[in-house]
Amino acid sequence: MSDKKKILSFLKALKDSDFFIEYIYTCGGCYQLYKVLKSLWPSAQPYLGVHMAHVITKIGDCYSDIHGEVKIDGDFLPLTEEEEKEVATWSFAGNNELYLGHCPV
Repeated sequence: MSDKKKILSFLKALKDSDFFIEYIYTCGGCYQLYKVLKSLWPSAQPYLGVHMAHVITKIGDCYSDIHGEVKIDGDFLPLTEEEEKEVATWSFAGNNELYLGHCPV
């Protein structure tokens, strides 16, 4: 299996593991997903959207986020050191309130 297929397969499995995963990694946790991917693929690089609202990950020639492969047309650029300091503070927990009820089991 190619690295690209492994990456996309991992992201699909992660996203499908729980309903809230997509929200966690799209509502503040996108840089944290880059860090997870970096731990598995050390060559991973973070890219920031030109509107400074979303981080995606580049591994080889594959750009991705929790939704899978991302097509870029100049919409994302490599993070600068200064930008990386900023996005490293982003988190789902810091930006959102999650209400969890009791387990129905």
